[in-house]
Order: sequence, then structure tokens, then C-alpha cells
Amino acid sequence: MFRRIGDVEATPIESIFQEFLPAVAFQTRNQYCEAVHDLPDMWTPPGTLVKTVEKNGEVYEVWHGTLNMPEIHQLMKRIQILVLFYIEGGSYVTEPNQSLPDNFLARWSVYLVYKKERNSEVATKNKYIFQGFATTYKFWMFEPTTLLTSSDIKKAGDSWELPEAGSNEGATHRLRISQFVILPPFQGKGIGSLLYNTIYEAAINSPTTTELTVEDPNEDFDLLRDLCDLKYLRENVPEFADLWINTNVSVPTKGGMLHHDTHISFRNGASTNETIVDLAKLENIRVQNKIALRQFWRLVEMHLMSKLPDSVRPVSDIGGKKPKATQEDKHAYMLWRLLLKQRLYRRNVSILGEFEITERIIKLNETVNNVEWEYARTLERLEAKPPVSNDSAVSNGKRKLKRSGDAGASTSKKARVEDV
Repeated sequence: MFRRIGDVEATPIESIFQEFLPAVAFQTRNQYCEAVHDLPDMWTPPGTLVKTVEKNGEVYEVWHGTLNMPEIHQLMKRIQILVLFYIEGGSYVTEPNQSLPDNFLARWSVYLVYKKERNSEVATKNKYIFQGFATTYKFWMFEPTTLLTSSDIKKAGDSWELPEAGSNEGATHRLRISQFVILPPFQGKGIGSLLYNTIYEAAINSPTTTELTVEDPNEDFDLLRDLCDLKYLRENVPEFADLWINTNVSVPTKGGMLHHDTHISFRNGASTNETIVDLAKLENIRVQNKIALRQFWRLVEMHLMSKLPDSVRPVSDIGGKKPKATQEDKHAYMLWRLLLKQRLYRRNVSILGEFEITERIIKLNETVNNVEWEYARTLERLEAKPPVSNDSAVSNGKRKLKRSGDAGASTSKKARVEDV
């Protein structure tokens, strides 16, 4: 114990943590061991078991519950302090002494990952070693089946409140991942991928979920999400796996315009009937697989980049040797790069608009080069044998500055791309 020296004394840690943890967290070790020993032989974690997998000879289970379940709410109060430890700018779903209505709590789901082992002391008992957790939230979507008449609007007035608890269970919604934490000792084992894929499968299988989104993901989570989504689409959606750049599209040597539907018109007014990609087909794939628009287009760009010839395909090792590129190879790369430029420009048009045209072009090209590097790094991770897992992902915190995807910091009035 640290002894007081003059005015210097140890910080009373326990009194500080009492503000963030329930009283049970401060029981003695003997009390804790006794409580664990008294658990019934058939004890299992709270909630519903939704997935069991075996990885490298170890068994992992994912359990699910909602915050309106008392046992889940109680557990969440005990583990949510991890959000403050591991998520930059993270915050609690519910404050320790906060009372919230059931219809609000029912929108929050909690997914918990445990490693299951046989208890060496009692053969009939299992040990559940907590690995991490994630929370999700339902955003209800307003989708009127018929147009509202003036009398309907007058009758509704200014009230747009949702129905009371229990009556909105079947309402259409977007599912948002709010918090995502894998404890440091258990990272690098594919547990983060297991947890994310479980949530994604729940969204896919839910008839009322239209889209899975993420709240302010950080750099590590972006990579984890890219790897999981791209692997899923390649293995389960043949239409996505078979996507290619349409190299029949002509690009003028000077002038011309790339339109929203990805066809190119020439300066003299001529236009090609071909499009670089089929937007209607892509939108159908996106909607069916419930992926957010921004995330889906990043996946499309990465997948199409992976189909480019080796002579022009961007790689993370810029100094590596490549085969000599043919004119056809260069043309395919040009079309792919135009797609990427179009999306990045539209998303950052207000920032890029602050520059003169020449500088705007330079900044956009710098950003595209950075995004190419980021995509190359992701694809190399995905195609590595064996695949490298990335479980240190956490979200619901402030986004870290990225090495790629940013043309520079906003403080120096440089273009910044929000979605790499």
C-alpha cells in the first residue's frame, strides 16, 4: 500500500469506481468465489444461445438478449464500464441509476461471447470465460403504405410518436451496431469476426431489418467489417462474385463526362450506350444483403479492383515489380479509377469546392491514391493464407486519424475523405 508522503497520497480508486459500477463489484474475493461456487450445475449465461462454434479446438458461444430483460440489463450495468476503457469517446447505453421505459430498452440488443470450458474442479459444470460483447439498436423507419390525405395530416397533427411498447415489434427498422468490444487478451483469435458475423446473420434473417449500419466505426472496426462483408458476398452471392468492369466503355482522350449511371458522354455530344457497371443490379444486391450504401460501394470498388490485371492492380508495396501493362489493362484500370473518383468527389464536394480547379484535381488524386493503398491492404489481408483476423475493433468512439483515405488534416484546409 502506498503510504502518504506529505500532501501526496494514493488516489482512492474504490470511491472513484463506485460512481460507475454496482455495489456487487466491490465484494471481497471470498464472497466472489463463494457466489461462483454456489452456481447451479446447469448454469448458463443470461439470454438465448444463438451460435456455437469450434475454433482451434476451443468452443465459443454467442448469447443474445435485450435490455428489457432484467438479467441482461443487470449484466450490462456490470460490463459497460469496458466501453469507457476501450472505446474513445464511448458512453453508456443507460446510466447506473437511470430509469427508462421498456419500449426503449427493448430496442437495444446485447450480444455476448464466451469461451466454454469444462470445470476442472466440478466435472458436471461448465466454465464460461467472457470474451467481449456488442450492442445494437433499432431505428424505426417510417414507411407509409398509402399517400396521406390532407384530412389524415390534420388528424395526426404534430404528433409523430411511435406506438406504445409491444405494438412496434414488427416495425421495419435499420439495425445499428453501437458498441463493439473484444477484450485485449482474446484478440487475434477470430472472435471479433465471429461476433460481427453473428450480428449480420441476425440482420439478414430478420424480415423487419432493412439495413445494418455502424455508429462511428474506428479504423480497426472498418477493417474487420470490410473483411467480413467482402468474404460473405464473395462466398454467398454469385452475382457479386461475378462482377467485372465493363471495358467496352470508351473514354475520350480529352473532355467528356461520367454520368451517374456510369455511362460516358463526349465533348461533341456523342454518348456511349454502355455503362461501367450496372447500377440497378448493384442496388438489388445491396438491398437483398442489407448493407449500407456507403459500405456497399466500398466493397464493390474493392472487389472490382481485385479483378484488375496484375499489371495495373494497386498493391500496398508500391516498390514491387509488376508485369508490363497492355493498353487493355490500362483502360480497365482507368475505368475503375473513374468510378472511385466519382464517388469520392460527390461525397466530399463541399470540401473540394474550397480549392481552385487545379488544386482540387491534385487533392482528389492524392485521396484516390490513398484509398487504393487502403483497398490493397484489405485485399491482401483477405486473400492471405491463412486469413489474418483483426479483432481489436471497437466502435461508438471518435474516429482515429487514418493513414489512408485522407488527403490531409482539415486544420490545414486539405480535403478529408470520411469513407475509405
